[in-house]
Amino acid sequence: MEKIEFECPICEGENSLILMGHDSAEFDKKCQICKADLEILRTDDEVKIEPKKTVQTKEKRQKVPADYKKYDGKPLTSDKDKKTLVNIISILILSASLAGFMNGLFFLNLPDEYPNSEEINIEIVVKNRTSDIEYATILVNSETVNQTYVGNGTYNIDLKPGRYNLEVNALGHKNSTMEIYVPVQDNNLKLVEIEQGIDGINRFVFEMEEGNGKNKLEDSVYVKITRWCSGITFLFATIGLWGAWVTYSLKSYKNSQIGAVFSILAMGLLFVGPILGFAALILLPKIKELFNRSL
Repeated sequence: MEKIEFECPICEGENSLILMGHDSAEFDKKCQICKADLEILRTDDEVKIEPKKTVQTKEKRQKVPADYKKYDGKPLTSDKDKKTLVNIISILILSASLAGFMNGLFFLNLPDEYPNSEEINIEIVVKNRTSDIEYATILVNSETVNQTYVGNGTYNIDLKPGRYNLEVNALGHKNSTMEIYVPVQDNNLKLVEIEQGIDGINRFVFEMEEGNGKNKLEDSVYVKITRWCSGITFLFATIGLWGAWVTYSLKSYKNSQIGAVFSILAMGLLFVGPILGFAALILLPKIKELFNRSL
């Protein structure tokens, strides 16, 4: 057994080694100071201390497919192009919403009368639960008008487009009133199969109740449209404007979709608004990853 003192060839720190009776040997040892791996070679004449050699393995590099386009160091997607698409979609939703506001203004400002228009033939149907009523008097805005009975409880009168309050009186029945709106249309507009006017357009039906007093009937379709559609259209268009701002500021992808849908429902300029809103809805997924949050 022999004790040998030696210096680490790396850190030059003092180390000791005890050999157990072999004349020659080759073994590994760690430096007690720097912990480096050392290789010790003992021969009859001397002891050699060297840093242990590490075998380097050659890593196989992955080959890039030949059909891959060479990267030139530029951004893979242009930020300018993305921002342009965001602006386009925002403008589409904005335009559809503004067209909806124009629709709302149209309904809000429908004129009550068209003095320069020609008179239109209007059908007034008067009946009760069991039969048609032949002898009825029709008042328009509380004034009598020329009326012609053509059978089956149907009376013809002539009115210009506009808003009117009709009252029908019949013996043994309550006086019935109805608010109507006659839209601008061609004269004698009829359904071909049954040769009669179109309900709510140029044909209005009075269901009379027996007894005394007055009976207020449901308003015609166009009266309801002028009364409710303007408010609903303004609401939908406002939500669309909010959606345009959300899209431009990239706040929320889902809210942008909601805004686009409501810009369609606003029905701006009949078909123009829905087409613009639908185009925005199709393009929105292309900028989804740009939004700050998905909800």
